[in-house]
Amino acid sequence: MIGVTVEKAHGEYDPGTSKFFGSPTMPEEWLSDGTVGDEDFFFCQLKLSEFKKYDKDGVVPQVGFIYFFLTFKDGAFIPNVRYCNKEPDTLIDDFNAGFDFLGDTEAEYSIDYFETDSAEDGTRLFVDEGEKIALIQYDPLDDNMPSFLANTERIAYFTISKEDLKKMDFSKVEFEIR
Repeated sequence: MIGVTVEKAHGEYDPGTSKFFGSPTMPEEWLSDGTVGDEDFFFCQLKLSEFKKYDKDGVVPQVGFIYFFLTFKDGAFIPNVRYCNKEPDTLIDDFNAGFDFLGDTEAEYSIDYFETDSAEDGTRLFVDEGEKIALIQYDPLDDNMPSFLANTERIAYFTISKEDLKKMDFSKVEFEIR
């Protein structure tokens, strides 16, 4: 499994790297073709080549990005997870504007990766849960990141079946808070 260290982005940095929140760097056509909408807020983007060396099970391709968006509807979060097999071409400024009720989701947080065997707490990627994989295990109290789970000790999970992950089919990703 892959551990994540998060730090608030300072000064000049490459917006086309892995990051939580802020402005996504993604295919521009996703805005016009309905892939993402005005009701989606940008949770994170993962640049696969940045952590591929820690992917001991060969779960993900060597290139591309996985994007995580959430829609808040009727008191629940609905995931919209997408894969792009190329370098993104457009930085979408102010994508998370209007989602102030979720905390500071316009600030960007850069990601560094490390190999780990522990999944008890913290923010992690590709945590094996038996029949499913937690693509992200997100601890909002870890690394002082914005906390839409304010005042809770619970952790958010984006989960997918192992079979769907093999096919890179993110249409059935589930989001839950435990």
